Amino acid sequence: MTTTSIRRLAAECGAPSSAERPTPSGRPVILVLLGAFWPGHEATGPNQSFRSFALALKDEFEFKVVARDRPFGARRALAPSGEWVDRGFAVFHYCAVSAALGARGLGEILRATPYDLLMMNGFFDREFTIPALVLRRRGKAPRRPAILSTRGEFADGALGLKSYRKQTYLKFAHHLGLVEDVWLHATGSREAEDARNRCPFARGVLVAPNIRQIERASAAHASPTHPSARSSFLRLVFLGRIARVKNLAYALEVLKEVRSPVTFDIYGPIQEAGYWRECRAIIDKLPPHVSVNHKGEIANSQVPGTLARYELFFLPTHGENFGHAILDALSVGVPVLISDRTPFLDLERKSAGWSLPLDTKWAYVAAIDAFAALDRTGRARLAQGARGLAEQVVNESDAVSKSRAMIWQALGAVCRP
Repeated sequence: MTTTSIRRLAAECGAPSSAERPTPSGRPVILVLLGAFWPGHEATGPNQSFRSFALALKDEFEFKVVARDRPFGARRALAPSGEWVDRGFAVFHYCAVSAALGARGLGEILRATPYDLLMMNGFFDREFTIPALVLRRRGKAPRRPAILSTRGEFADGALGLKSYRKQTYLKFAHHLGLVEDVWLHATGSREAEDARNRCPFARGVLVAPNIRQIERASAAHASPTHPSARSSFLRLVFLGRIARVKNLAYALEVLKEVRSPVTFDIYGPIQEAGYWRECRAIIDKLPPHVSVNHKGEIANSQVPGTLARYELFFLPTHGENFGHAILDALSVGVPVLISDRTPFLDLERKSAGWSLPLDTKWAYVAAIDAFAALDRTGRARLAQGARGLAEQVVNESDAVSKSRAMIWQALGAVCRP
C-alpha cells in the first residue's frame, strides 16, 4: 500500500487525509507515545525496542516521539521540554509529567502534530496511554489509526500486581469504548492470546516480534576470564527496573539458601522506593558468603560489556513479553536463570541456563549451586549454548518484515467494517 492509497482510503472514510496534514518527507508519519525517558538509561526494554524498530523502518516511515523529560522520580528535566529534537532515527518532543494528569500538553501535541498512525506503549500507562485514549474518546484528539503495545501487561504474573486497579480500568475501558478502534500489539503468540482473552473489546491483535540485533561486548569491557574460568565466588548479575514485577526480592530470598560463595550485582533504576526498602531488609539478613551491590543505572550502550563480566544472569521475573536484558545476556554468552514467564523457555535442554516456575524456589537454589560447581568445560558449554540461542531467536523472528506488515495493516484499517 502506498501513501497515495492511504490518502484515498482516508478520504473515502471522511477522515483527515495526509494531503490535509502534509508531511515533508512523503512517508507516513507515526507518532509514538513512549513514556520511557530517552536518552536516559532506565526502561531499557522499551527504549531498545523502539530504537531498533525506528532504525529498521525509518526509510519507509517518519517517526515522531513524545516522551517524559526526566527519569522516574527526578526533580528536574534532563531534556529540553516543549520543542522537537532530532535524534537521527526520530524526532522527540519531551514533556513534563504530572502524577494526576499525565503528560502536560499531550492533547495539544495530538491535535497540532500531523501524523497518520498513533502508537502507544503500555495498556495501563497513566502518563501517556490512558490520557491519549480518553482524549480520543472525548473528541479532543484525532481518532486516527492506532496501535497499543501491551508490553506483557496481560500475563497472569503482571496482571496479578495491583490487580483490583487494573481490573477496574479494564471495565472502564470496555464501557467507554476506549480501545474499540485500537489494535493491540503483541510480540508473540502467548502474549497475543493473553491480549485476546483479557481485552476482547479492542479492534484486534497484531503480532510482530521486537526487532533486535545480536549485541557484541567489546574486548575492552569483557572479562579476560569469562566464560570458562572459575573464581572463588560466583558472579551473578541482575539487570532491570527495581520494581515488583521484576521480582528482585525473590532472587534475594533464593540467595539466602545457596551454599556457594556468590556476589550479586544489581543494575537498574529504583522505580518503586518502597519495594527497594523491602529488598534492602532482605539484603541485611543474607549470610556472609553472599555479597550484594546495587550498581545503579547504566547506559544502554554499556549493557553488553557490563553483562559479559558476569557468569550467570539472574532474573526471576513475574512476566516479560520479550525480555531484552535476557537476550542481551545470552548474546554475550552469559547463561541465564529466569522464571518460566518469558518467551525464553526450555533452557536446560538448549544448554543456555534454566527457566523455572516461581513456586519451586528450591530449584533456583539448586541451579545456582550446580552452576557454581561446574568445571571450565561445563561453563563453556553453557556459554556456547547461550550465544547460539540468541542467534537463533534473532534469525528466526523475521521481525522487520512483520513489523512493517503490522504498520501497513493498521494504516489500511482507516475504514472500520
